[in-house]
Amino acid sequence: MNRSTFSIIGDRYLDTQHGDEYIESLESELRRRGVAGLYRWLLEYVAASSLWWKIFRLDWCDLNETDIKIGWVQNLVTFGLAGLIFVFMINLCAGVVVFLALHILTTWIGFGLRAGSKLNK
Repeated sequence: MNRSTFSIIGDRYLDTQHGDEYIESLESELRRRGVAGLYRWLLEYVAASSLWWKIFRLDWCDLNETDIKIGWVQNLVTFGLAGLIFVFMINLCAGVVVFLALHILTTWIGFGLRAGSKLNK
């Protein structure tokens, strides 16, 4: 397979449903590359926490490391601005809480999107 690891992981976040055989081929390719255990969880976290925004821009083709970088920049800017607003309106603690709450919420959304790519029979 001539694709990046994040491109393979990104297939699970596409707005396309895949059959069990295709998903198993992705999983076996990731295992072949040594992507397992804590390292796999870390890559899934990075993907889920940055690809949640795809619900606003439906993507049917490919999500890869470029999309992940764009997602992290969007997260930092959006969450940072929301946090700064709360810092100025309330205090520093409120700003940090808002920043972290938004990150946790959107990561949860991202992991939920991952499960939606599996074809339901």
